[in-house]
Amino acid sequence: MSRWWPVSVRRSTALSAALLSVIVLALGWLGTRQFVSAQLTRNAVNTTLTDLDRMADAYRAASLGGGRTPLAPAGLTGDSAFEVVADSGRTVVRSTELRRLDPAWTPLPPAPAGAPADWTTTTRVTLRPGAHPQWREYRTYTVLGRVVDDVPAGLMEPLGREAHTLDAGLRGAGPASHHRLTLYRFVPPWDTLRTLKMFDDMMAFFVPLAVLLTAAVAWFAAGRALRPVEAIRRELAEVSRRQFGRRVPVPRSRDEIARLARTTNTTLDRLQHAHDQQERFVADASHELRSPLANLRAGLEVALAHAGRADWPAVAHRSLCDVRRLQRITADLLQLAVDPAEIPAPSGVVDLADVVREQVAERSLEPGGPAVRSVTDAPAPVRGEPVQLERLLRNLLDNAVRHAHSTVTVQLGRLPGEIVLEVLDDGPGIPAPDRERVFDRFARLDDARTRDAGGSGLGLTLARDIATRHGGTLHVADSDTGARLVARLPWAGGTGGDGALA
Repeated sequence: MSRWWPVSVRRSTALSAALLSVIVLALGWLGTRQFVSAQLTRNAVNTTLTDLDRMADAYRAASLGGGRTPLAPAGLTGDSAFEVVADSGRTVVRSTELRRLDPAWTPLPPAPAGAPADWTTTTRVTLRPGAHPQWREYRTYTVLGRVVDDVPAGLMEPLGREAHTLDAGLRGAGPASHHRLTLYRFVPPWDTLRTLKMFDDMMAFFVPLAVLLTAAVAWFAAGRALRPVEAIRRELAEVSRRQFGRRVPVPRSRDEIARLARTTNTTLDRLQHAHDQQERFVADASHELRSPLANLRAGLEVALAHAGRADWPAVAHRSLCDVRRLQRITADLLQLAVDPAEIPAPSGVVDLADVVREQVAERSLEPGGPAVRSVTDAPAPVRGEPVQLERLLRNLLDNAVRHAHSTVTVQLGRLPGEIVLEVLDDGPGIPAPDRERVFDRFARLDDARTRDAGGSGLGLTLARDIATRHGGTLHVADSDTGARLVARLPWAGGTGGDGALA
């Protein structure tokens, strides 16, 4: 921003409007002035041409026997400037105005030899008053010329006359000779000058007034338009780390400012949600990490304090369990921290039936714990990433195995356009009011489903996140006994029929 340009939007708007109005009005002033000047000059030329025709007609009428009488009026007025020139180059008669306007006036040249009777010319001459005490302005006039033939000498002599009329100072009879005359008439600029001066005076008054009014209107309009913005700014200035509940006022108008206010409030809603989620996440994560770290430290400190009597294999086993739990919590936190927008859409096709069989077979090799069985009817192709889908099923099985009494069942079926994966256990189940809360990070339910040492509190959260990223859903459904978690994923095999779920 330049130093001379105001920083304030209101001031810059008013200044921009003023400058724009100055440019527009100045161009309009000059354009209109030029148009008016051209029109007035054209009218003056037409009027002068008519008067010049009257002068030529008067000489013709006088030459045909009318005597000097037709030359008396000849269409001349008191302020008209004219000159009649003979072929010899000498002035026959000229207006007294010429001597007054230009004391050093020299006659205009005669028409060229052989010029036709309807010869008409337009020339421009500059009158130079020199040291004239009343008028020191040099001015260029448009001059119109016309030829008249066969004019008797009695209508010309004596030569060099200065008068207001063509017949002033004539002697009467003269030699019986005829001559050709060139008539010149000056186009008077006075009406044009008076009108243009009146126009300039009027515009010199109204243009500054219009500029001031435009700047004032722009100032008040910008102030009124920016009033909601200032209210939004003040409200945002009050929003701090502990005041995310504040919202900016939304004006009643449906313009850009109102949309800005609504967008700002939506952004503040997201900020508040993210802030609250971050605080809960930090508190829960610190609590979850503190427990295995405390157990690990306490076990190692006790063993080191009694190094000779410590059961080091048991100490190593407990420490390894705590390290594994820390590793799982850290991995889950890193997985949840990934922005979904940065993850590309799944492109491969995975047979979910193979994933189920592999995971169930892996669980069957683990000693102790509940029995894990699967029910699959047919191939279940879905579009996704194999590692992610395996993790989804593993998390569901981990949750079911921790809370089951004796059996965990994995069922896989097909409905129109989707694959349905169900994991059931015969444990205490999940109460209806808590069926959405179990998907929150580090959610805690009653003692019946409290996490043991093996859980991180993020398994179901990650499972739902993976299902959502694959275009599916994950929820807790009704069950006669235990918990029943149902995942639905889009089928990648085209349109197909129904597959009954066992």
